Amino acid sequence: MAIAGATAYGYLWSAGHARSTAKKEMTLEAKRAAALIASSTAAAKQSVAQLTAQPGLEKAFTPAGAKNCQLSVEGSEAFPSLRLDIVTAGGRVGCSSQPSPAVLAPAVHRGSPWLARALRAKGPIVVWDATDAATHQSAVAVAAPLIAGGKAVGAVVAFQHVPQAAAALATNVGGSDHPSFTVVETANRSLVSASERAQGRTDIGGFRDLKAQGEWAGIDGSQRLFGSATVPGSGWRVYAGVRRSAVLAEAHGALTRQVLIGVVALLVLIAGGWILNRRVAGPLRGLSRAVMRAGRKEDDARVEEAGTAELVSLARQFNAMLDLREGHEAELGYQATHDALTGLPNATLFRERLDEVLVPGNLGAGVAVICLRVDRLDVVNEGFGRGTGDRVLAEVATRLSTALRPGDTLARSGDEFLILCLDAAEQSALNAAMRFHACLSEPFRGPVSDIVLHATVGVTRAHGSGSADQLLREADSAMREAARKGHEMHRFDPEAHFRATEHLEAENALRTALQEDQLRVYYQPLVEVPSGRIVGCEALVRWRHPERGLVLPAEFLPIAEDTRQIEAIDRWVLTRACEQAADWAAAGHPLRISVNVAAGQLGTDAFERFVGEVLRETGLAPEQLCFEITESSLMRKAARESEHLYGLKRLGVVLSIDDFGTGYSSLSYLHQLPVDEIKIDRSFIKRLGPGRRDRHLVEAIVGMARALDLEVVAEGVESEQQLKVLAGLECERAQGYLFGRPQPADQILPLVIESEQQDEPLEAVMGSRTRVVTKT
Repeated sequence: MAIAGATAYGYLWSAGHARSTAKKEMTLEAKRAAALIASSTAAAKQSVAQLTAQPGLEKAFTPAGAKNCQLSVEGSEAFPSLRLDIVTAGGRVGCSSQPSPAVLAPAVHRGSPWLARALRAKGPIVVWDATDAATHQSAVAVAAPLIAGGKAVGAVVAFQHVPQAAAALATNVGGSDHPSFTVVETANRSLVSASERAQGRTDIGGFRDLKAQGEWAGIDGSQRLFGSATVPGSGWRVYAGVRRSAVLAEAHGALTRQVLIGVVALLVLIAGGWILNRRVAGPLRGLSRAVMRAGRKEDDARVEEAGTAELVSLARQFNAMLDLREGHEAELGYQATHDALTGLPNATLFRERLDEVLVPGNLGAGVAVICLRVDRLDVVNEGFGRGTGDRVLAEVATRLSTALRPGDTLARSGDEFLILCLDAAEQSALNAAMRFHACLSEPFRGPVSDIVLHATVGVTRAHGSGSADQLLREADSAMREAARKGHEMHRFDPEAHFRATEHLEAENALRTALQEDQLRVYYQPLVEVPSGRIVGCEALVRWRHPERGLVLPAEFLPIAEDTRQIEAIDRWVLTRACEQAADWAAAGHPLRISVNVAAGQLGTDAFERFVGEVLRETGLAPEQLCFEITESSLMRKAARESEHLYGLKRLGVVLSIDDFGTGYSSLSYLHQLPVDEIKIDRSFIKRLGPGRRDRHLVEAIVGMARALDLEVVAEGVESEQQLKVLAGLECERAQGYLFGRPQPADQILPLVIESEQQDEPLEAVMGSRTRVVTKT
C-alpha cells in the first residue's frame, strides 16, 4: 500500500510540476514571438523611411522609371512573406520587389484605407489591420507618404503578410517541443494567424482566455497549456501553446523510468550480494566484462582486484595494460590536435574551441577571429633551407604567444596563424591585429644575415549569427583581400562579401538559364516611314526566371559580360532569331531581323564561321540578317579588326551602327568601314519637337548618312509629333513604342499582316496603328 501511495503521489506531483513549467515556458515563447513581430515591423518601418528619403523616387511612376526601377527586400523570421511597393496616389504600383501581374494591375490599391492614411501622414505609419489588394491577404502595412512638389503623390509601403506569421514563429522562435502559435486581435476577439488548422473558426470566443497563462481548448480542438504576450502598439496578443497530453505523458514517462531504474538497481544489489559470496565466479565475470568494455573503448574498463591470488595478479596485469593504452591514446590525441613544430593547437582544435564559444543564446558576442599569414616564407626556405624556415616559424609562434591576452587562443595552420580573441569590441579587435602584426617587425636572426618578414592580417567579428566555419572563411577572405590590395591588414566587410556572393549566385543562375532554356527572344517592329509597313524586327533577349518572372536585359547582360557568358547568349539569340525570320519568310512575310552583337565577338574568325553555319542551316537569306554594333564598340575595334567586319560583309549580311551619335565616332572611320546603316540614338529623337535646334541635329545626321549612301533608322519614336518631323526629314525607317513594344513572335505576325494590307500613307493611319499597338 505504501509503495502504491508513493507512486500515485509521484505521478500527481510530476504532472503538476510539468504543467507549471510548461506554462512558464510558453509565456517566455510568447514574449519572444511578440518581440520578434515588433522588431520586424520596426525594421520594415526604418526601411520604408530610408527609401522615401531618397530624392527623385517619384520617377518610378513614369514608364521609363518603372522599367529601370529595382527594389529588393527580404522577409523576416516573423513575416517571411514581405513585399515592398511604390504606389501612386491613385493606387497604381509603379515599382515592386515582386512585380507579378496581380501586383502591377492598374489601380490595384485604389480605395485601400491604408493608402488614404499614408497620404495624410507626416511620416511612416503602421496599419496592423490592412489588406493587400494584390494578394487579398491580411497584412501589416508599413507605409510612408512620397512627397513631390510639396504634396503627397504616392506612398512607399511594405506589406508584411499575416497568414504565414504564426507558422513562421513556430519554426523560428519555438524552443520547446512542438509549440503552436496563435495571433489574436484582442479588440474584436478575432483570429489573425495560427500555426495549426483552425477548423473553420475565425474568432476566439471559445478560448476563454483573459489571463497571461493557463489552459484552453486550442483552435485544433486539443487541450493546451499556454502563455501569452501583447505585441506593443498593435492590439495583438500572441499565444504560445503546447499539448497538455504530451507534457503529462513526458512527465509520467520520466517518473516511470525512474521507478524502473530503482527496481533494477535493487535487483542488482541483491544479485551483487550473492555474487560477492562467490570468490571465483564473480571476479571472472568481472574480468570478462572488463575485456568487453576495453574492446569497445568505454571510459571505465578497469577490473576489480578481488578473488584468489591468481585472479588478483591477472586483474593487476590487465589494469596495467589499460594504463599503457590510455597513455598512448592521450599522446595520439595530443598529436592530432597540436602542431608538431610549434606545439600550438592546430586548425582542428581551434575550430573546436571556436564552436565552444559560439553557443546558442550567446552567438559569439565579442568574439573576433584573426588570420595572420607569414609572407615570403618560401623565399626563406629556398634561400636558407627548410630547417631555417622551421626555426623562423617557431620564433613567430613564440612572439605571437607573448602578445596573447589571457583566455585567447593561438593556433597554427601551415604558413598561417589563427588567433581567437574573446570579449573583443570592434576597435579592440583591430588593435589586437595590429599588435600581432607588430610582433614581426623586428628582423629574425638567420644563419648568414638577418631575415625580415612581412605578414598579411585579416580580421572578422561574430555579428550575432554564423558558425565557426563561417568566421574562419571570413577571416581568410579578409586576409586574402588585404594581400590583393597590397595592405598589411583588412577588416572583413559583410556588405562587400554579400555583393560578391550575390553576383556569384546570379552568375550560376544565368548559367542554369542557358542550360534549362529559360531565355526568350522578344521582337520589336521596324517600320518603313513613308508606307507604314513593318519591314523588320529587332531581336531582344529576355530571361523568364522561374521565381522572379520576366527579367530585363539590363539586369543580367552586365553579369553575362563579366563572366564571358555573353557570347553564348548572343549565339543563342542569333540562332533563334534566324529560325523565326526564316519561318516568317516561308509564310510569305520576308522581314529583316536585327541582332545585337557584343564587341568581343567581332574580332574572331569563329564568329564569322558560326554566322555562315546558322544562315545555311536556317535557309535565311543573308540580306535579311542585320547585325547591330554599338558605335563606341565599333570605334574601338575599327582600327585593328576591320577585316573581320569585311568578312561578315562578304557573307551578305547588313551591318548597322547602333546608338549613333553617342560614341564620338570619327567620320574617316565611318567612311572606311563596311557599314550599311546607322541608327540614330533615342536621346536625339526624344528631344524632337517644335524647336529647331534638336531638329537640326537629326537633320544633319540624316544628311550625312544620305551623302555616305547609308540608310537611316530612328529608334525610340514614341509620339506622332516625332514621327511627323522624321517624315519631313525623309528618314527611311523608325522603331519605338509608337509602333509596338518588344513582344513574343506570335504577337508580331498580326501586326505585320495588318501593315501589309493598309494602302494609306503612315501619316493617315498613325492614330489607328497606335490603337492597335495599345491593344496588343
